[in-house]
Amino acid sequence: MKISPQWLRDFVDLDVNYHQLADDLTLAGIAVESVNGEGDETIFEMDITTNRPDAMNHYGVARECSAIYDLPLRAIEPQLPQPSAVKAGSSTDLGGTTKVVPFPIEIQDQEGCARFTARIVRNVTIKPSPENIVRRLGLLDQRPINNAVDATNYTLWEMGKPTHVFDLDLLEGGKIVVRRARDGETLKTLDGIERKLTSEDLVVADARKPVGLAGTMGGFDTMITEKTRNILIESAWWDPVTVRKMSRRHGLHTDASHRFERGADYESTVLSCDRVAELILQSGGGELVGGWLMWSHGGSIKLP
Repeated sequence: MKISPQWLRDFVDLDVNYHQLADDLTLAGIAVESVNGEGDETIFEMDITTNRPDAMNHYGVARECSAIYDLPLRAIEPQLPQPSAVKAGSSTDLGGTTKVVPFPIEIQDQEGCARFTARIVRNVTIKPSPENIVRRLGLLDQRPINNAVDATNYTLWEMGKPTHVFDLDLLEGGKIVVRRARDGETLKTLDGIERKLTSEDLVVADARKPVGLAGTMGGFDTMITEKTRNILIESAWWDPVTVRKMSRRHGLHTDASHRFERGADYESTVLSCDRVAELILQSGGGELVGGWLMWSHGGSIKLP
């Protein structure tokens, strides 16, 4: 795994050269196998063990640096504008409580999805990401796609939480359903492959069809394109065993599945959702609509 030591400085004030930092991290159990590049383009090749998914990102490694050198750790604190008011719309019943929300979320498999958080951003301009985002992703060998998709990728490498963005207008029936696939259903994933699903697969669906393999890869038909104007941001916690089995069954190992298989942070769904929203709004403008659409095991939803 690649880590940029310059990126670590966003969170901790390091006063040590990068080779010494690499040695100190390795001695602390966060192994740096090699140091490549120079200056701001230095990259650590890391060997993060499977029991440390919390360290598979820049903030997690910065937290280790904070402990090693006894330095303060700056938190990730997204700055979001006041969201516009939620207009009267559909109702949803989560845990026995019916609320008026702009986009209902229905969780049919509560063991497979213990928490699901979403936010809506409207009137976004889809375009190339700012240079600082492109440069940082490029150092990690990540190909820039567009400002919305790159916001999710940046958040993944920054804080270790996989998220996904849907074209809101391509979600049929005006709701999200997390459920088991039906035998014989198909899903064309973002890599362009049509996948035959079974009841062992956990999917994110709209009212009509699957739109993503949970914790693994999103669907082609609801992806963000230059025509997208309205976006649903998703951040969820997916059962590690379910994701691992799906990933193997479909031969689909992704940055997202790699982390969910090892136990992604349950508590970070709100923070990661807000971080993606912040990055999208900074680069593409638009309007944040309402508060979080949040479901967690036991039934809860937070509204503005």
